[in-house]
Amino acid sequence: MTRGKKLSIISGVMIAIIAIALIFVLVDDDNPIETEPYDTSIGYTDTANWMSYLDDSKYISEITIPGTHDSTTENIAMGYIMRCQNTSINQQLLDGYRYLDLRLAIDSRDEGDELKLVHNFLNCHAGSGLFSDSLHLEDVTKQIYSFLDEHPDETVIVNTKIEDDDHSVSEIQKLLIEEINENQNYWYTEETIPTLGEARGKIVLMTRFKDEAATGTTGIQTIWTEQDNKDIIDIPYDLYVTDNCRLWVQDRFKYSVDDKYDAVVDGLENCEADENTIFLNFVSTSGSGLFGHPKGYARKLNNMIMDYEFKPNTSYGIIVVDFGNEDLARHIYMSNGF
Repeated sequence: MTRGKKLSIISGVMIAIIAIALIFVLVDDDNPIETEPYDTSIGYTDTANWMSYLDDSKYISEITIPGTHDSTTENIAMGYIMRCQNTSINQQLLDGYRYLDLRLAIDSRDEGDELKLVHNFLNCHAGSGLFSDSLHLEDVTKQIYSFLDEHPDETVIVNTKIEDDDHSVSEIQKLLIEEINENQNYWYTEETIPTLGEARGKIVLMTRFKDEAATGTTGIQTIWTEQDNKDIIDIPYDLYVTDNCRLWVQDRFKYSVDDKYDAVVDGLENCEADENTIFLNFVSTSGSGLFGHPKGYARKLNNMIMDYEFKPNTSYGIIVVDFGNEDLARHIYMSNGF
């Protein structure tokens, strides 16, 4: 093969790679996911205040709670494979979601380190513009504090995970504790599961990392082994036991749509959620193929969940979705029966 032909082949391959990369970076479906509308003739449809109808004595682990996965990814590069939500944190709360999944890393700046929100190796952004600033933890907590000021009977569970290969858990943990200490009135940071009465108007802290900074403030620890295999198993959820609670987790995020739905339903029908037991049941998946497309999978899975008949007065734990809307949140939380 001549040198010219080799260069031509290499150039063709490079162009193909760049074209594929541009598809993943620039092309995304901005249309909202449509689900079957919820019957609003039934009561308790005010998604911004649904917890206000529940009794103070219920432990938050006894309540069926809709949540969002990778909650801050509304604005992120490579949206086709990395975006998991298309609304702001404030809108998610107004829509009825009460569990938020925040991924943290350090943003090193001349004026000092800040915590930023990420999804794996990519930054989440404060706006949709190409040169929009990174989304920082303060941007997110301000939205939550404002929501709780306006809806003091609600509570918001914030589960924090560290996704930063350049900084230690200890460094990130110290910055998180600074944010909490500066706004103590908004946070519940005990290691035990609170009742709703104890948690109203507050953020319940959950952490997916150990207390390496020895702060004594971890909130409820929810550390689990990544369920990143594609093998279909009879029991798709795992049990983790701490000194303060039990934790069941179904997060098979590399399952196909049908296998994922089966895993979710298995969790719903065999859920153990009580005053000492948290159940996290993830509807989200990146699929079993080489490249994921969370929105494409969510479009199917969210409608499948809308068709699922939840039993009234039943605790299904925390159900975590991609691209959730208010109809889906209502459908989930109405199983509490009120």
